[in-house]
Formats: sequence, structure tokens, C-alpha cells
Amino acid sequence: MISVRELVLFCLTAGLLASSPIKAVPHQEATTPTQTMAAAEEISPFVGVIDMNMMILPGTQAFLEEAIKRTHEEGGKLLVVVLNTPGGILTTSQEMIQAIFKSPIPVVVYVAPSGSTATSAGVFITMAAHVAAMAPGTSIGAAHPVTGEGKDIEGDMRKKAENMTVAMVKSTAEQRGRNLEWVEKAVKESSSLTEREALEKGVVDIIADDVDDLLKKISGRRVRVGAQEVALDDYSALPRRNFDMRLKHQLLNVLANPNVAALLWLGATTGLSLELYHPGAILPGVVGIICLVLALLVSQIIPISQGGVLLIIVGAALIGLEMFVASGILGIGGIIAMVIGMLYLVDVSQAPGMQVTLELVLPVVVLCGALLMYALREVLKAYNLSLIHISEPTRLLSISYAVFCLK
Repeated sequence: MISVRELVLFCLTAGLLASSPIKAVPHQEATTPTQTMAAAEEISPFVGVIDMNMMILPGTQAFLEEAIKRTHEEGGKLLVVVLNTPGGILTTSQEMIQAIFKSPIPVVVYVAPSGSTATSAGVFITMAAHVAAMAPGTSIGAAHPVTGEGKDIEGDMRKKAENMTVAMVKSTAEQRGRNLEWVEKAVKESSSLTEREALEKGVVDIIADDVDDLLKKISGRRVRVGAQEVALDDYSALPRRNFDMRLKHQLLNVLANPNVAALLWLGATTGLSLELYHPGAILPGVVGIICLVLALLVSQIIPISQGGVLLIIVGAALIGLEMFVASGILGIGGIIAMVIGMLYLVDVSQAPGMQVTLELVLPVVVLCGALLMYALREVLKAYNLSLIHISEPTRLLSISYAVFCLK
């Protein structure tokens, strides 16, 4: 009689043999050209479309790379990027430019709808496209590197960021045969153009009313995709496939915000400090650890200055020492150190457009500093009360012990 165990083993063995590719090899028939063509026809051609109405951040880069990959693997003819952006991280823009140049399919960047703009990093993305297009009532330009508050970068850092940006955008425009003189002015002088001016100056290739009009007007153009020159057809009759941004990419963009990074480091130092000053509170420690892990994750997404992080930690320590010294100087110094640390948290030499906002930092730091001082005061108060409660019994025990020893 067959046991249940033997029956299960038999079924598993049979399943493995049935799914094994070795078994099918001797009986596999050669694929004919007709069958190959039939299989190819099963993949219907389409036009991929993504809506890039957002800042140029690491999540945006992942969104573009995934859209290119999916469009190519699923049989798409080309990808249309509907762009509207105020700019973003320079290093991320470089990665996106490389993704477009490496793309196995043509990438069309379309600044749309009316009222949209390709500003700062958006200029670089548009210049890298195989076909650059704009809708009526749009603009492009103002690619001068600035801080996250929209202010000019000062000192030697400004010259460094400017030269790096000019070199990158000129190299990109040269490979696509676009106006080198204007792209340099866009970086150095923040020059901007309307769609008509951009077309006349050879910055973009097409002005199109909508995506349908765009797909008709690109017909007959020849573009270089990789090492090959490809002739574009009229793709207006093909179905469109819109790719939405995944939640993980949206979360990545949220974490890439320098203000979020500053708040995470502040939450980590405040939470862990509260747990150290008052062991057993649990909640501050849990919050501090979570914030610390997320802050370390953010440091892998955007360039974080170690000096800025160190200033935040020193500031929290100074606020803690204030309760033991009670001079006032340490507390004020701690708050100043935390504010400066958060302002210089992002390394602007690698991300010229990213900086923490002072209007957000100052009140949050003051609030966290006050919270730390209040928690420390409560801890010290509880400690003093415990000393008062145990002082009398301790004194009586000492007297009794002394009398016992005398006897």
C-alpha cells in the first residue's frame, strides 16, 4: 500500500520532470520563419507615453529608465515624455541624459501642455531627446544653477557649478545638433525662449498642438539610436500606452527633498537624545531609530554633508548639557549649531539646486530644542524627588548602624 509521503514525493518528482526543459529538447521541432513572423505579430506596436510633471529627482530618473525599458520590451516604437518641470538635481539630470542616449528606442521630449516650462534641469533633458518638441504657450530656459530657495550660488562654488553645467549641456546639445550658443546663454545668463523662438534658434525641432499632431510631424525624421540611424514614421494611428509612476518612485522623490532629509536627521538626534536622557521611554527611541535609518537611506539618494550631520549632533548634545550647567550659552549655541547644520546638510557642490529652507528649519529646531530642555528638566526633577524620598531612611539606617557598631 502506498503511503501519503510516497504519493507526495511521486507527485513532486513527476511535476519536476514535466517542467524540465531537458525532456522537451529531443522532441522540439524547428521554428519556421512563418512561425517566427506570427509570434512577432502577436506583439502589437504602440507608443509609450509618460507624464513628467515633477522635479528632476532620483525617483524621476527611475521612472524614466523603467518607462524606456518597458516600452522597448513590450514592443513599443518610441517613448513620448510630456515634460513640465521647474528643475532639480544636476547629477540626476546627468543620469537621465545617459539613459536617453543609451535608449534602444527613440525618446521624444514634448514640453506640454500650454503654460508648461522646461526650466533648469528640464533644458538638459530636452536637449538630450532624439526629438525635442514644444506645445504653443510653453517656454524653455533659465538653466543657471541656483540654490533650493531659488537664490544664486555665491563664491567659488558658483563658478564651479556653472562651468560643470555649461560643459554638460554643450556636450549634449552638440551630439543632437542643437544651438550651442543659446544653451550656454541659458546657463550663464538664465536666457529663456518661447516655443517660436526656440524653433527659430534651432533649440527644438517641432511645435505640436498635441501628442497626435506631434506623432504626425515626426514622420520622415531620421534620428540616431545607439549606433544606428532610424527613420521615424507616422505613429499617430498606433495605440498609446501610458505608464504611471510607481509608488516606490514617488516615495523616492519625497525622500530626496532636502527639507525631508533635514527633518529626519533632526528627528533622529532628538528622539535618541530623549531616550538616552530618559531610558525606558521607548517611544522617542523607536522614533529616533526609524528617523535615523531613513536619514541614512536619504544619504544614499542625495549628497549629504558629513559636517552638517556632525553640527546637528553637536547641537543636540549642547542643549542636553545646558540642563546641567544652566548657563544659557550652551542652549543657544546648540540651537545655532543645529540650524547651521541643517542649512548645510546637503552638499551643494554635487547638487547645486538643493538646499534646506531656512523658514522651515528655524521654528522646527527651536521646537525640538525646547522639547529636549523640557524633557531634561522633568528628568532632573524626578531625580531630585527620589533623593528627597530616600534621604531620611538612609540617615536613620546610618545612625542605627553606627550605634550597633559602638555596642
